Amino acid sequence: MKLLHKTTLYLLLAAIPIALGGVFLLNAYIHLDMLHEIDELLASELIQVKAQLRQHPPSSADLPGWDPNIRIRRTSSILQPAITYTDTVAFTPGQHEKELVRMLRTTYAVGNQTYVISLQQSYLEFDEIASAVSVGAIVCFLIVVTLLVLADVLVTRRIWQPFYGIIRQLQQYRVDGPEEAAFPSSDVHEFKLLAQSLDEMSRRTRHQYAQQKQFTDNASHEMQTPLSVLSVELDLLQQSAGLDETDLNRIQRSQQEINRLSAMNKSLLLLAKIDNHQFAQNDSVNIGELVNQLVENYSDYVAHRGIMINRMIKEGPCRNMNRQLADVLFSNLIKNAIRHGDVGSSIFIQVGNNSFIITNEGDPLPFPQDQLFLRFVRNQALPQSTGLGLALVKEIAGQYGMTVKYDYASSMRRHMFQVDF
Repeated sequence: MKLLHKTTLYLLLAAIPIALGGVFLLNAYIHLDMLHEIDELLASELIQVKAQLRQHPPSSADLPGWDPNIRIRRTSSILQPAITYTDTVAFTPGQHEKELVRMLRTTYAVGNQTYVISLQQSYLEFDEIASAVSVGAIVCFLIVVTLLVLADVLVTRRIWQPFYGIIRQLQQYRVDGPEEAAFPSSDVHEFKLLAQSLDEMSRRTRHQYAQQKQFTDNASHEMQTPLSVLSVELDLLQQSAGLDETDLNRIQRSQQEINRLSAMNKSLLLLAKIDNHQFAQNDSVNIGELVNQLVENYSDYVAHRGIMINRMIKEGPCRNMNRQLADVLFSNLIKNAIRHGDVGSSIFIQVGNNSFIITNEGDPLPFPQDQLFLRFVRNQALPQSTGLGLALVKEIAGQYGMTVKYDYASSMRRHMFQVDF
């Protein structure tokens, strides 16, 4: 969720209880004010009724009503002239249904006679007025809240424009790009400080990247040269006369270690380049064609070990990735299956629209399964292994959002690697 949307959501969530509370308080206030006005009206009518009773005291026991809302009756009891207000229901003139009314009741003495006076006033008119006022106030309040939220969204969007500009610049920024990042400035102190910090960080990153790239390029060239020279010299020394079998074995072991060191050097440099994202150029790689080509390249090695390869390769699955890294990824998996597969066994390769699967027959792993893709973890029975092949597979797959899975079926003694595209 975007920051602007989240801020607006929280503002609305805060405004809803405030609005509900405001509506409740408004209704309570209007109701209390309405009761106050009705009570004042009844008190004013009471003064007029008392004045009429003093001027024209009724002599009949049956007191006719001067007003349908006024009830007067004689009483022989001596009551306190306290005024009480109550809410009740009663029939109103011209109506055949009961409705809520406000009633005033008190006693009043005229000469030797005491009267009980009851005055009532219907809520109807006041309810209509109160409802109209409440609805109008609520509508105005909601309009004000809506306008405030819209104003906050517009103001916030304008204030956060430099931030979104920085985000867009970061999305387009490449440490190996031809130009340095130019982050937009702002008159807001925090955004200005953020742009300055990112600008300084990008310059340091580009400098460090250039140094690491130069180191890996130099190491790739300078370290391979003496290894090649040593390999050639040992090969010439092996062809010399007068060497016994012990010397030849020592030279052969030295050549194997040099070859292993050379392969390890290439793998480590390749891992460094992958970590530095130095393989920026991507192409549409046909996985099926690539796997078929790699299997053909290893045909002599496969025949030497007496292994049969069964393929079920779907033509057409293409992925956008660096061609060299794609070659390393699938080459290492195929070579790993051939090297660690039993002599005379079979290998199954499947390429589908969304995955690559390869299985081979062999003994269980000599180390814990969770260490399989770690660097320098290898089968000690194979001294020529560098322990970096599967680490490269994991690293390359991660670069392109692929996942690598491993499983071992002990009942069939088969290792399975699956790459989900």
